Amino acid sequence: MKLPSEAEAEARTRAMRQQIEDNANYRQKSLKMHGLICARCAREFDQSTAHLLTVHHKDGNHHNNPPDGSNWENLCSHCHDDVHSRGELGEYLSKK
Repeated sequence: MKLPSEAEAEARTRAMRQQIEDNANYRQKSLKMHGLICARCAREFDQSTAHLLTVHHKDGNHHNNPPDGSNWENLCSHCHDDVHSRGELGEYLSKK
């Protein structure tokens, strides 16, 4: 097995750190990109109530954070709970 050169190792480390940083900041990016409004019920928020908005990952993968925000939608806590409970309710009802 050939070890990477020092330059290759540094480049890989930089890329991994950037990916971690991108994933850590997706909430702020989504709020800035999509605004302080719930994508489902259209409730508007301001800076003092922004903590009530969550970022929902449309595909369910919280590691999938494309820079264009295409996998995100800002949802209020009520709508976010509703989105996730619908799947659970559907699974529960389909087992009967």
